[in-house]
Amino acid sequence: MTKVSIIVPVYNGEQYLSTCLDSILAQTLEDIEVICVDDGSSDQSPAILDDYAKRDSHVHVIHKDNRGYGHSMNVGIDAASGEYIGIVESDDCILPNMYETLYSTAKNNDLDLVKSDVIFWWETLRYTCEYHKEDLNPYYGRVLDSSNRKLFFQFFMNTWTGIYKRSFLNENSIRHNETPGAAYQDNGFWIQTLSFCERAMWLKDAFYLYRQDNPLASVKSKSNVLTMVNEYNFVSKILTEKHKEQELDICNYYRVFRHRGVFLRIADDLKRGYCEIIGKDFARYRELADENKGLYEWLERVCINPDKFCAEFVRAKQETLQKLECAEHIIIYGAAWLGQTAMRILACQGIQKKILCFAISAGKTAEGVGNLSVRCIDDLVQYKDNSVIVMGVNDYTRSYCQMKEQLKKLGFLNTVDLSRLTNYFYYIY
Repeated sequence: MTKVSIIVPVYNGEQYLSTCLDSILAQTLEDIEVICVDDGSSDQSPAILDDYAKRDSHVHVIHKDNRGYGHSMNVGIDAASGEYIGIVESDDCILPNMYETLYSTAKNNDLDLVKSDVIFWWETLRYTCEYHKEDLNPYYGRVLDSSNRKLFFQFFMNTWTGIYKRSFLNENSIRHNETPGAAYQDNGFWIQTLSFCERAMWLKDAFYLYRQDNPLASVKSKSNVLTMVNEYNFVSKILTEKHKEQELDICNYYRVFRHRGVFLRIADDLKRGYCEIIGKDFARYRELADENKGLYEWLERVCINPDKFCAEFVRAKQETLQKLECAEHIIIYGAAWLGQTAMRILACQGIQKKILCFAISAGKTAEGVGNLSVRCIDDLVQYKDNSVIVMGVNDYTRSYCQMKEQLKKLGFLNTVDLSRLTNYFYYIY
């Protein structure tokens, strides 16, 4: 039996497809099959796939009519012969030792699934950022059973950084929701796998490079993200039928949590209509938001007066974006995690080329980030009149107050707070 079947769903992915497939075929684990499912692509993707299949016997291609991401994934799972199944999106890539590490871990510990952390990847910035939750350190590298079910949902939520025992998927009838498009159709799958698995493990290591600078990514679609509610209806029905009460509560919480992310992602002209959807769900699951006061307050403001909220939100967002776009230079003050978060937000808005550098206070040291240098703010005074300073720290900290005072002394008067960026643009897992 093949050790790992790797499913690659493809729809008009010609720009990144070769990079993706090359990374898969470079795996140190040799006993793999690569099942590429072409969902009726209209670009050169079918020809690229067929060429790889001719050159490498590991690659198998399935061509079909366009029926969406969920259908492609189910076709791939049904066609797989491997002991375990992995998933790689066609615009991402993986490190060479990913599947050898995951498979040996799964086999040695008899796991239903094993996952790793993830690397956020901006090719245009020559920058990667490895995701890791420090508060979960005691649980990485340990076999976790169903008594730790709530803990499963605290790790990075995705489908593609791990492998799943094929027999486990089949025995529990775990498949994707077959709706048109691609957005959010992995949510139901990962909720099911975490809800039904009995033995799982998460690794500290990160092998999967999750591309952040694909302008055609499904999550950036103006309309596809509206399918989120359908996806959660789909998985809620499954959990209800199988009497998974605890898992259903967790699912419902994520449903509420995801609403904020969808609201931030979708086109501004769709936001008012989406408020109606938020309002209906929020009325049903209002008590779940109490676990996160900030989330509760945000969603409540949306629901109380959606017309006023949307109008003010769009106006403030446009003002912030215009301020950034009109600046000759953008300087990010703070080069640690939050400063890098600010950079990622700017990159997602397509204005990363305006970033001049990171800045730090005198007496501090920091290494460059990607292709951006780190300079002392005192040495950047020449840019005070034609730059916007993005504050890469939280606005309630002592550091923030000290940095604002320093900027005032130096004559930097044009600033944008990190909180403003996150309120209007930010949605990274």
